[in-house]
Amino acid sequence: MEELITDCQDVFETKSGDHGRTETVYYRIDTGDARPICQPPRRLYLAKQAEVNGMLEDMKSKGVIEVADNPSSSPVVLIRKKDGSLRFCVDYRRLNHFTNKDCFPLPRIGDTMDTLAGAK
Repeated sequence: MEELITDCQDVFETKSGDHGRTETVYYRIDTGDARPICQPPRRLYLAKQAEVNGMLEDMKSKGVIEVADNPSSSPVVLIRKKDGSLRFCVDYRRLNHFTNKDCFPLPRIGDTMDTLAGAK
């Protein structure tokens, strides 16, 4: 396991803002024949808007997000963390309403642990 983690260390976040990523898998959200879900942005105080713009530029420069020409949109929500900093979130609840569920459930952790019982 140690060798695997060492070989793949570039995909792990080692410090805040250092995101690992893959470009081998792309995912499309299936909304069936629903029209694009276009919600207006929520109103933010000017100080918060400047902070959001800074977060967006930072994520864009790191390749976490990219400019899209999709007509869909969901509002940004800023959540205050325990340390006082802000977490950038997007409210996808309306989109979730129109999303066709992708049924690939994770196995139950108890069953997995039972399978490993006594393994070395």
